[in-house]
Amino acid sequence: MLDTFPKPAATDVLYVGTNSADALAPLRRRLLTELEPLPIVGEYIHREAWDMAARFGRDTRLFIEWFGTARMPAMFALKGWADARLRKVPLTSDLSDRFLQFAGQLAPGRLPRRMRHFRDRFEHHLIIKVEAPSDQAERILTETVGADGWFRCTQTEGTKALLHRFAVAGAAVRYEAMNRRRTGGLVALDVALRRNDRDWIKPVPPALAHQVAATLAYGHFLCHVFHLDYVLKKGADPIAFKKAMLAMLDADGAEYPAEHNVGHLYHAKPQLAAFYESLDPLARFNPGIGDTPRS
Repeated sequence: MLDTFPKPAATDVLYVGTNSADALAPLRRRLLTELEPLPIVGEYIHREAWDMAARFGRDTRLFIEWFGTARMPAMFALKGWADARLRKVPLTSDLSDRFLQFAGQLAPGRLPRRMRHFRDRFEHHLIIKVEAPSDQAERILTETVGADGWFRCTQTEGTKALLHRFAVAGAAVRYEAMNRRRTGGLVALDVALRRNDRDWIKPVPPALAHQVAATLAYGHFLCHVFHLDYVLKKGADPIAFKKAMLAMLDADGAEYPAEHNVGHLYHAKPQLAAFYESLDPLARFNPGIGDTPRS
């Protein structure tokens, strides 16, 4: 990781809530055009994703709170080792996930009261980290979402809010694992919207909505990069659902994948495919990447 700007002497975390998605588009524009220096972090969480993280990402958040991020790789390695061995035993599917879920629900450590209060009041949540003092950012927030639509976090609240956002990323996987027999698979998209796109909410089309058991929408709001995780109902076709969602995003001018490579899951557009061919003209290193020819 390369730091591209001087580390600020002090920072503030501002927690924003609103029931109007339309209010966040002008807020984003003002933060990016009026604030000096620019915000450090701007993370979005929809209420449904907030709830999922509170229930199915609790153990992840608590682990980082107690042990730090440095021990996360060891924890994942231990979980992978246990999963590899338990797969050989009948009736032990997702046993490690079930154990972690159970342990997380028993462990102490509720989210801060003000965060829970905002969850009850607001559908859309935004976590903004700025260089202190944050007077200018606070003025912009008050003028866009109102004085009661945000609060400055204490150090503990700010840490927990950012960890809660981090825990959202694995909540859909845990939810799907805990409900494997009642669900029809997980479709996870990471999408970059146009930088000036005011219509940034991308709901599931009515023709597909009946197939969805849970939707987790979250992302890097100031970058206009969103993660859209869909847990499908039993009997749904994940491949057909994903194809239909990508067609909708194509029509909206979105780009995907936004943060990951195309791998063997997405079609490489002509410019990217030509780049791959220039690197590997004989298709020896990664044949078929991005639906390119395997020969």
